[in-house]
Amino acid sequence: MLEQALIRLADLMADCRDPWCVFGGAAMRLHGYRDMPIADIDVLVSPADGERLIASKALENVADGGTGRFCSRILLHPDLGALPVEILAGFEIFTDGSWQEVRVGDRIEMKFGAATVFIADIDDIARIFRLSGRPKDLARLTLLEKPAGD
Repeated sequence: MLEQALIRLADLMADCRDPWCVFGGAAMRLHGYRDMPIADIDVLVSPADGERLIASKALENVADGGTGRFCSRILLHPDLGALPVEILAGFEIFTDGSWQEVRVGDRIEMKFGAATVFIADIDDIARIFRLSGRPKDLARLTLLEKPAGD
């Protein structure tokens, strides 16, 4: 199920010009944390690429101003199969009294047949979980402290 969604995601992202990547639980799974349950695939894109996806793929921006903890200028939910996908642009997390833009520095390229998908590296995933601060994110952070497969 994950691999098929990622192949479809790679096709969807073909119009993107800026670096993009999968982060969160799906990225953990791709790094080898096999016991990581996946509820969805979170994807971070630039605002310009978010606008490109809206225009080229006729996707609706469903960003609603966010919550007290999370906000995104663009939030897209493309239908790529059974596993939900959230594409975020201008994604911010409120922590330590201010909004922090979520960025990924290093990406890892993965191939699924002819499809190429980019995932955040472990350090960036951990940093995002720390910023998020929710109990589920802190539990995932604990898992990241152990090598994948343990």
